[in-house]
Amino acid sequence: MIKCKGVRQTLKKDMVFETKIKIPTSEIKAPHNFDFQFTHYVFYPEIREENKWCRILKLESGKVAKGEVESTGTIEKPSAILTIKANETLSASEAREAKDFIVWILGFDEDRKPFYEIIKSDPVMQASLSLNYGWKDKSYPTVFESIVGVVVAQNVQFKRIYKMLELLCRKFGEKLRLEGKNYYCFPEPEAIANASLKDLRACKVGYRDKFLKAIAEKIVKERINLEKIKEMSNEEALKFLTQLPYVGPYTAKLGLVLATRRRDIFHLDLFVREAMWTFYFGGKHVDDKTILEFAKNRWHPYESLAVGLLTTNTEEWSERLGKKFRLKSGAKA
Repeated sequence: MIKCKGVRQTLKKDMVFETKIKIPTSEIKAPHNFDFQFTHYVFYPEIREENKWCRILKLESGKVAKGEVESTGTIEKPSAILTIKANETLSASEAREAKDFIVWILGFDEDRKPFYEIIKSDPVMQASLSLNYGWKDKSYPTVFESIVGVVVAQNVQFKRIYKMLELLCRKFGEKLRLEGKNYYCFPEPEAIANASLKDLRACKVGYRDKFLKAIAEKIVKERINLEKIKEMSNEEALKFLTQLPYVGPYTAKLGLVLATRRRDIFHLDLFVREAMWTFYFGGKHVDDKTILEFAKNRWHPYESLAVGLLTTNTEEWSERLGKKFRLKSGAKA
């Protein structure tokens, strides 16, 4: 048993060590919609198993564990049980580290009520909230995973993104075997750097193979610590990230949002532009500068949250505004 408040570890059959942690309502900022998180943007090494959201984690000690989250509350009074499974014992500090990973990824401690207050008179945001109320997007545990996730998402439908990330993890991630199943971590930079273009391409990443390899090679050869951006200003972090090969302003902005949960960043891509033109500019194709100024004036300092609502299930909630939206968000995994 781990001597840690609220944590109990037991040995299950087949050498599975199981640690259960209750996460009460006091530790999760409401509104928090677990059903949304369990069914939207579930990118490997996240998976959904029955009524649980799961994530494969590599701890600082090198141990690999599986975190399972089960909702036990409501959107307004959220609570959960976190079960950590491993094929070796975890110390109290390792159990806390795994919990901290999950808390960060799922955004338990993020309070979105100030943003809800800002958008209360915005009919577009309210139409989205009518379908996505209590949504919280997930954050990546490392900057490297964030950058890779954005790179593979370039110019491709979501269905393929899910597949590419799963194949990359299965091919290059460390394996964890639990209860007769194989699970895989997200690849380390060294694994991608040492991979052949052929093996990368086999993960259906297409032309992105050379992007991923070049990024990983630079990180490994120059011993770049990407986590440093978490201590930088937005401007410094974006400058730092765009020094990586094939990482432009869009990739850097979205990567920064997903890795650090910065909210005062509004990244522009085809989908975001189309949504802004359709819902805020009467179909007129205004330039990017106009969009960015509009976003800052309307939603600052929560621009990235506005992007989240604009691009999630858009083809569904747009009908509540009497509009048809031609692009599909692909949010539901």
